[in-house]
Amino acid sequence: MRECKGIERTHIKVAKQVFKQGSVSKAASATVRPVPVESNAAKLSIAVFGVLTAIYLFIVISQISIHHPQMGGGSHFILLADGWLHGHLYVEGTPPQFADFTNYHGHWYVAFPPLPAILLLPFVAIFHLSYQTIITLFFSIGMGILNIWLMRIVLLRFVQKQAPETQFVTVAWLLVFFAIGTELLYATMQGNVWYIAHVVATTFVLLYISEMLGKQRAWLAAIFLGLASLSRSTTLFTFPFFLVWTFAQTKLGRPQGDAPPIHEAASDESSYGRGVPLRAPWLLLARQWVIFGSVLAVFLGGMLLYNYARFGSLLDFGYNNMHVDPLVGGGLHKYGQFSIHFLRTNFRFMLLEPPKFLHQFPYVTFNPFGTSIFLTMPALFLAFLGFRRREQRWLAVALLAACILPALLLLLYFNTGWYQFGYRFALDFLPFLFLLAALGMKERPTWIAKLLIILSVLINVWGYVVFSYFKPPLLG
Repeated sequence: MRECKGIERTHIKVAKQVFKQGSVSKAASATVRPVPVESNAAKLSIAVFGVLTAIYLFIVISQISIHHPQMGGGSHFILLADGWLHGHLYVEGTPPQFADFTNYHGHWYVAFPPLPAILLLPFVAIFHLSYQTIITLFFSIGMGILNIWLMRIVLLRFVQKQAPETQFVTVAWLLVFFAIGTELLYATMQGNVWYIAHVVATTFVLLYISEMLGKQRAWLAAIFLGLASLSRSTTLFTFPFFLVWTFAQTKLGRPQGDAPPIHEAASDESSYGRGVPLRAPWLLLARQWVIFGSVLAVFLGGMLLYNYARFGSLLDFGYNNMHVDPLVGGGLHKYGQFSIHFLRTNFRFMLLEPPKFLHQFPYVTFNPFGTSIFLTMPALFLAFLGFRRREQRWLAVALLAACILPALLLLLYFNTGWYQFGYRFALDFLPFLFLLAALGMKERPTWIAKLLIILSVLINVWGYVVFSYFKPPLLG
């Protein structure tokens, strides 16, 4: 009897062992799911977000206290929204200043993409043309704080799915770098038409990236990118990020988003790609690309129709008749909006131009035509190390691919961004370059990485102070 019981216990142990082995694939698939929001890292990142939000509010309150906002230039989106409420696509009456307005058939138009004006519509409907500067400033601050929150989400997804060995302290350093160590700090605090467009575009670019690091739904990623392009057209050319990253997932046999791994669901054709057979994952990839491209085509078509409704031509974006400063207007009217003629100037101010050192206060200043993005944000030098890990190389390629086309277009643009700290046009692809720099960091930041981030913070805070309170002259 004892022998029988012993044999029975042995069989039970063997059965449990077999059951455990059969559960390995399920356990493995569970490990790739995101860390719950209630995790310590998520909670601590909320605390960092709170501190950074307080810093933003302190800066803007100090700014208002020292320089009481007065109505001036840069309220283009307010005036555009007011024009819509009056039933037409142009500005009602004559704008207070003509800078960057387009005159066509006796009416004044805002040539810039319209999304910020759409978002401002409720405020204009309530306050009309009152408190223009206050509305645009606090709108910009609100969107800027939202961008910090979205980058927090992006970094957590990045760590959970692409770099699980990364420690929370690295996420904290990166979040600080993004919020107060990049040119987004200065851009967010301006509250005028030129910078609001960048801040709003960044919001939807971050949503685009977050979706691609999450469920990777082609239609939703395309909506976010399409909305970004309705604030800054250049962001549309970050579409290679989607193409390269989804291609990499298919090539490596990885699931897209929350789909089960290919080898695990091989017997169930309907569980992967909604009916696309798993033996043909490239068909799923093609389907994703078609969906992505089709949704983007809707946004592009909408913008072209908007052009036609305003200027009678699908391809007239309103820049050729725009009132711009003579310093840049000559080149625009002679060479057009994009030309190889502008390459040398843009290359200089985007990548090479250093800060300026003075013998009197403020001692360090910057050229308003532009300063190298690597010298205003030196922590971006870490991007050159983004390819060092083999398992993250495809992500690095996708991030770099997102930067190339926008950078090339901006190098051919007719101006450098005009009066600015840093090189504001680079904000169109900054989130991708930022994450490439994040790939270049180790699991725990080295003293060199910390030094570069601290230096980035000091430069950007000082750049904000110099341009807000000392107004450096144009240096040429």
